[in-house]
Amino acid sequence: MATCPLCNQQSDRWEAIRGFEIAQCRQCSHRFVAASLGVDHVASTYGDDYFCGGGAGYDDYLSQRNLLTARGQQFAEMVSRYTGKRGRVLDVGAAAGFLLSGWLAAGWSGLGVEPNQTMCQEGKAKGLDLRCGTFETADLDDVETIDCVSMVQVLSHFQSPRQAMERACSVLSPGGVLLIETWNRSSWIATISGKGWHEYSPPSVLHWFTPKCLDQLANTLGLEKVASKRSSRWINVGHAKSLLKHASQESKLYAVANQFARLLPDSLSLPYPGDDLFWALYRKAN
Repeated sequence: MATCPLCNQQSDRWEAIRGFEIAQCRQCSHRFVAASLGVDHVASTYGDDYFCGGGAGYDDYLSQRNLLTARGQQFAEMVSRYTGKRGRVLDVGAAAGFLLSGWLAAGWSGLGVEPNQTMCQEGKAKGLDLRCGTFETADLDDVETIDCVSMVQVLSHFQSPRQAMERACSVLSPGGVLLIETWNRSSWIATISGKGWHEYSPPSVLHWFTPKCLDQLANTLGLEKVASKRSSRWINVGHAKSLLKHASQESKLYAVANQFARLLPDSLSLPYPGDDLFWALYRKAN
């Protein structure tokens, strides 16, 4: 099988999901899509349909504005508590800039990077500093100070998480922090769901972390762990229905949950009940 993209060790086949071979590293146990997906992967996977076509993406991303702006503000305030300051943030995978707007509302300054042109232009029209392109290739030479790089539910979408985190380290100011929120495949809900877990949805999601794997990767890059915790969030019912419908193709558990969700109005927002989402904050050395 393929070499592990985190620790460069050999892997074994774990499962085949939606036509993709999933490997598990023998050394660090990280799970990932074994195949290389090519240079057009980002454009073909995260086009406009990802933001409005349902499935593993969003049924209507723009309707998430208020929820995501509030989440951005919560993250900003949390990072300020740990760092003791408000600074300049770079939001990776910014989409239309809703999370970034929350950071700005909390007193931070900053910018975002987003490969989808439609979403990028949506944010620019609202006056946000969004750079259209992938994080690996985005031109950030004019950005002198970055106190926090935010990767909220984005690291698992990179073909090379190590390369993405290395880029984050390169743009961070000394003493700056890297915020990562991602899904925990060692969680209770992921464990009981097996291959039917809703986050096993290639080619959109390519990597499945545990907190231990993420810590190990950060450590190899010279990052110091500041804190980590299970994430709490609110989710729009319309978005939940779309995700459950997609996940129910692989899981009877999600099919049953989808039947209950159909009884609720799309506009309602509820606390996310799962234990499978976590955030971690890492500091770059001075």
